[in-house]
Order: sequence, then C-alpha cells, then structure tokens
Amino acid sequence: MKNSSKPINAQTAIASHDRCCGCGICAAICPVNCIKMKFDKNLEYKPFVDSNACIACGLCIQVCPDNQRTNIKVEKAFRESYPNNTKNNFLGDFFNCYVGCVTRLEDRSASASGGILTAILEELLARNVVNAVVLVGASSYERTGKFFKATIVENVENVRRNRGSKYYPVEFSDVIKKVESENRSYAIVALPCVTLAIRKAELYHKKLKENIRYIFSPVCGHGVSAAYTEYLLKTNGIEPSSVVKISYRDKTGISKANDYNFLVEYRGEKGIRVKRLGFISSEVGKVWCNYLFTPNKCLYCTDFAGELSDASFADAWLPEYTHDVNGNSIVIVRNGEIGSLVKDMIRKGKLRLSSIPAEKVIEAQWSALQFKKESIKGRIRLKKFHQDFPDYMVNWREPSIIKAAHKNWRILLNMHLSRWLYRNRLLRPAVHLICLKIAA
Repeated sequence: MKNSSKPINAQTAIASHDRCCGCGICAAICPVNCIKMKFDKNLEYKPFVDSNACIACGLCIQVCPDNQRTNIKVEKAFRESYPNNTKNNFLGDFFNCYVGCVTRLEDRSASASGGILTAILEELLARNVVNAVVLVGASSYERTGKFFKATIVENVENVRRNRGSKYYPVEFSDVIKKVESENRSYAIVALPCVTLAIRKAELYHKKLKENIRYIFSPVCGHGVSAAYTEYLLKTNGIEPSSVVKISYRDKTGISKANDYNFLVEYRGEKGIRVKRLGFISSEVGKVWCNYLFTPNKCLYCTDFAGELSDASFADAWLPEYTHDVNGNSIVIVRNGEIGSLVKDMIRKGKLRLSSIPAEKVIEAQWSALQFKKESIKGRIRLKKFHQDFPDYMVNWREPSIIKAAHKNWRILLNMHLSRWLYRNRLLRPAVHLICLKIAA
C-alpha cells in the first residue's frame, strides 16, 4: 500500500510553517528538480514541490536559512583563515569598516547611496577577477507579472544599468543553476539570508564554491513582498502593467539623503509620465517603517549585516552625512582580498573612503540592528508557544525582552493584518489607520 504521507521537504517543513525567505536555493540544488519557486497568495516567493517526484533526500532543508542546525561558522565560509578579524556581536567578524563614496559624482548620484558596491563590481570585472556578476535586474511585468529578477551580467555597462536598491522579492534558483553549470568566476550580490543559503549550498556542491569568488550583501533590516510595490502603484492610480521604470532610491530634488524618492515612469494617456513620492512625506516610508507586507521570516532573522558575505554595504545614516544628498556608504570588509582591492581603489582616486569605528556603524543603523538583535528576543518568546519553532540561536529568555513587547505586538499585527487586507482588497483605507506616523 502506497504511503500517503507527504515527504519532508522545503515546502512541508519550512514554507508551510511560514518560515521561508523565498531565496530559491532549495530549488537550485534539488537533485531531481522537483521544486519550483512561485508567488503565493501574499505575493511572496515560496517553494512548490512535486510530491510525486520528491525523493525526500533532505538537501533542500539542509541549505535552508531557517535550518539553524546546519548554520556554518565564518571560518568555513571563506577560502582563507581570518584569525585577526575583529569580532562584533552586531556586525559579525570584519577586517575594517569604511565610510564614503565613489569619486565620480555622476556615478554617485545614480546609485542608491555612495556607489561603492557598484564601483567594486566594475573593478572586479575590469581586472578580470570575475567573469560575471549576479545581481537584481529588471523583469518584464507584462510577460512575468514581476518587476525584478535575479540576473547575470557580464560587463560594466550592465552593472551600471542595474545599480540601485530594489525593495522587491527575487529568487535565485535559475541563476545559481547556471553559475554551477559553467566554468567561470562570479561575484554575487545577495541579501544576508540568501548569502547564508548559498554558503550552505557550497558545502554540498563543490562546483558552486569554485565558481563563486565573492558574495556581497546589502544590509537588511527586513524585506517586503511584491504587494508593497503594487500597493504604492495602485493607491496612486498607476496600473502595474503601465510601468516603464521603477526606482526606489531616486535623489532628484531631495533635501536630505534619507528622504529619497520612490520614482515611477509609466504610460499615461498623454505619453510617458513620471511620479515621485518622498520616503518621509508619503506612504512609501509609513508603510515600510510600520512593517506592512513584511514576510514572516524577516521577523526572526538575526543577520542584519550579511555576516557571511565578503563585504557588506549600508547607508551612512549619521547626522554628519545625511545632509549630503548625493549619499554616502558604509562598507564592512571581511575578505582580505576585497580589503586590498578597496585600498588600491582609494590610492588610485576611484574611492573617497575613510575608516570608521564599528561603534559609528552601529549608531548609523541602530534602529535596524535593535530590531534584528534585541527586540527579536520577544518575538521568539511569543512563538515559543509552538514547540517546533526554532530559537535561531538567540537567548530569548533574557528579561530585557519585556521592553520591546509593545513594538513587537504592533509589528506582528501590522504584518499579518496587511496580508489579510491586501488579499481581500481592503488595504487602502486601513493603511491610513495603521500608518498614523512613521515608526520610531
């Protein structure tokens, strides 16, 4: 008699418990290709498994960022030993931290922040250190129903064409399969959760470790589903199918570096139209800062700084830098080779960077770090009523969790309520009640 029980895999063990980040690495390394990444009802990527084809090998669960039992240490992630790295509870291990920008104002203005990540990717390609770069590029909404996707670029021009932050879900299954199938070197730009999954996959697939030369992580306080973008469009009378271009970090006419614009170019009755919404002055920031459309997994991720990346990149949200509307970046370097590259680019006048102490980096991103490292203890304790919920190696029993109780309840309510309201087409009037002010 055939066993009717469902096989244990990324869908049944992770996604069905709402603990999936949607990275797609499980689908990339599945030996029988039975996992497909698709949007679920909340417009979040989730693995959908063909249970008839699944062989229950468990590899998809082994590489999952949610599986704390398979988490790896820094020394296993890199090619070389890092005995001299500074250890920091908030930032992870690192060699050095810098703050500054690219020298060329044109490149800086076109970037989300100081343009450092783009400059490093360009330099790696120009020096033939890597043959290609995996990053987030545009997708045809009319053809795919999505605005962005993970893509592979092979030259400086395409790196520049796709620069800038994208607050939109992407999954990496197809590009990781391609990375593994070829004999060339890659740099990958990926969020901390994706970076962790790739590092785990490298332990099982030797070819991946050979081909992936570097992984760079933008820091991440939390992600959003595709509903975030679609909500902003629809509440401003813009049909998603009419969109020509979206920029989440447009700097035109701003007065402070942290009050950037959400820019949309779209087809109107009289041709191409442009709409800009300021982050602080519109619902763009209110929705973001109140954690609407945030995937559940983001509430239980402890990695803000991309601690397994070769270098990570953040905004310099410090009073001495936010007045500079062209933007400045913070760079946290963990790989000695990247450290040498950065120093060489500084010497050649390509970068204007100065060292910054870890304490200033933490100050610049304290709100997000507090969410990831401190208030998470309360959220995990709430979830511990469910026995199968992992503790993500956080000491959730500390008494300090009481301090964040009010904020945590509000975050959980806003996240789950926004999902329900969006699915039932009731979100627009409710957002004005939820988002009375930008969260502190």
